Amino acid sequence: MVLVLVIVGALIISRVEGMSLDNSIYFAFITGFTIGYGDIAPVTIIGRVTSVFIGLIGIVFTGLVVAVSTKALHSAVEDKKKLK
Repeated sequence: MVLVLVIVGALIISRVEGMSLDNSIYFAFITGFTIGYGDIAPVTIIGRVTSVFIGLIGIVFTGLVVAVSTKALHSAVEDKKKLK
């Protein structure tokens, strides 16, 4: 689902900014993974709003990955304690 949202964002950026599809996909993934090199930047309002949306998707996705990983680690530790 996250992948689809980032690709849709890339398509919007490509169309609005007049950017090539490969550059817009690169930009969307760099923004979505919250790396943000700054080598490509949107100039239109719609492009900037879309970029913020892509960045928020990346932040939420990162938070979910951390939450699931923490829960799995906690469960593993609790299971190990029960075996003792």
